[in-house]
Amino acid sequence: MEVNKLNLYECKHCTGTGTCTTGHDETSCNACIKQAELPFWRRSNQKGITCGCCGGIGLVEPTTDRVNKRIAPFLALYLIVLIFILLFFALFTNNEYFSEVLAFSSAIIGSVSGYYFSTKK
Repeated sequence: MEVNKLNLYECKHCTGTGTCTTGHDETSCNACIKQAELPFWRRSNQKGITCGCCGGIGLVEPTTDRVNKRIAPFLALYLIVLIFILLFFALFTNNEYFSEVLAFSSAIIGSVSGYYFSTKK
């Protein structure tokens, strides 16, 4: 399995502590209080709420890194589902080119699954 290096940086919202103190008089900000899903009547002057940006860890992964690491598997899954839909459509409509569609789809599905489940990358 491919091991991706995790790029974690100190959360600038909570200064790496994991607890939000960016509100007025070092209370938690409204965004973190809303993220904590507190009831409406308890949302004012709360202290010690976990940071909504980092989830209380104090370290964050940039959004671009997260998207870049997750977009390829989702695109591969989308491609496989689309090919299966094409394959079943050709099967149920008794298409005369079903054998060609089957050969094309099996090659694509085999190469994508071989890439993601191979031991060597």
